[in-house]
Amino acid sequence: MAKIEEMTDADAAREAKTPNAKATEGTKTATTTTTTTTTTATGGKRDSTTAPKPTPPTISPKMFISPILLMGGKRMGIDYKDPAHVAKIRMCFVVAMTMLALCFAHLWVTMKKRKKKLEEDTCEVKVKDVQSGETKTEKVTLYEHDVREFRKVLMSNIMGGCMVSMLHFAFKVVPPLLLQSIMMPLNLWDGNLWQVHVLSRGEKDNAKLRRPWEEPEQKSPFAAFAEAMSPETKANPKAIDASQKKAKDAKKNPKHKR
Repeated sequence: MAKIEEMTDADAAREAKTPNAKATEGTKTATTTTTTTTTTATGGKRDSTTAPKPTPPTISPKMFISPILLMGGKRMGIDYKDPAHVAKIRMCFVVAMTMLALCFAHLWVTMKKRKKKLEEDTCEVKVKDVQSGETKTEKVTLYEHDVREFRKVLMSNIMGGCMVSMLHFAFKVVPPLLLQSIMMPLNLWDGNLWQVHVLSRGEKDNAKLRRPWEEPEQKSPFAAFAEAMSPETKANPKAIDASQKKAKDAKKNPKHKR
């Protein structure tokens, strides 16, 4: 009888311990789940903080030059029909083109002086084949890359000056003369060639100066200003990059309409 009583007491003690063990196991599982949830939550926060934020579109002061000259010319005292004002605008255009030619000459001389240093490094450039129309990668020296860019910028300025002068003398259009007298020197100043060779700026100062240089997308000042100030771009700047990529893909691979 004594042995039977001892056995029953041991069983009772075991039964009393089992709920406590179950409770401790439950607390352990709860702590493990909470730790996993906290780690995942903190991991999500880290990802959000480390992810690079998209750069919103910048507003350039050059956007306001053409609207001011075209629409606010009268308030500034500019009369495009007055012969005296037209003569002054012509003189400004001649002076601007002369200064621009001197700047191009100075830029070419500085590039020639740095020829040996620029020929030490190379970069890959995408070139379009005239016959097939496919883009191919070609490895060129930095000097050759800069010479190609110099020819592009020079030809674009020559063509712009010729077109504006033809419009003025053939159709008596005056505002483009004043506009190009201001915009062409500013474009040369903001260009990559002038920034690198004359102002001695490099990749450390601006990441866009890393070769090969991409051709900037030409937009009208009204469209660029409207895009920069729209609430959609301020709220979600990633939408701009996505729309630009879709437009580029559509231009590269146009679909044939039935």
